[in-house]
Amino acid sequence: NLLGKPIITATQMLESMTKNPRPTRAEVTDVANAVLDGTDCVMLSGETAGGKFPVEAVTIMSKICMEAEACIDHKLLYQSLVNAIKTPISVQEAVARSAVETAESIDASLIITLTETGYTPRLIAKYKPRCAILGITQSDSVIKCLNIHRGVTCVKVNINESSTDDIIKYTIEEAKKRNIIKVGDNAIFIYGMKEVAGSTNSMKVIPIE
Repeated sequence: NLLGKPIITATQMLESMTKNPRPTRAEVTDVANAVLDGTDCVMLSGETAGGKFPVEAVTIMSKICMEAEACIDHKLLYQSLVNAIKTPISVQEAVARSAVETAESIDASLIITLTETGYTPRLIAKYKPRCAILGITQSDSVIKCLNIHRGVTCVKVNINESSTDDIIKYTIEEAKKRNIIKVGDNAIFIYGMKEVAGSTNSMKVIPIE
């Protein structure tokens, strides 16, 4: 967690569901504790590959994760991460950290970021914000890599052929369609120079209309 590297927890998490429609109490506890301990991604294998109840296993796993996430004290978690990370930090990380802190302060529903390499969304995810993170990228490989980071989803946009304002408008409409945000919410947009990796240095708050 301190290094911002994605953590995948796997292997026999709901093993009993290969044959039974419901998991054991111990399995539910293990999945919930994995989320509370900071995992980014939980994985099923035999339960879905050869089990009798693959759909039920995924549904129950999702419900457990959502219930566990609702119990996390994000302010305390954020502060513990800030206290544990040595300074000085990079400009990019400082902007990402500020975005998370601002999102918590104004109860924003979404942090949006332009990304060439996926680095900025990973930095934001490192601080485990309460809100969703939406990465805007034109790279399929970046989208695949970001899928395993907690709270991160992506929108594919041809960044080089679109203005920043057009990108923001398109992304907000996509977020509305995905039920990530709604009218009356606030979103935070962090960005830098397009086509220049590592240039993220600006942030603004966008009221959703």
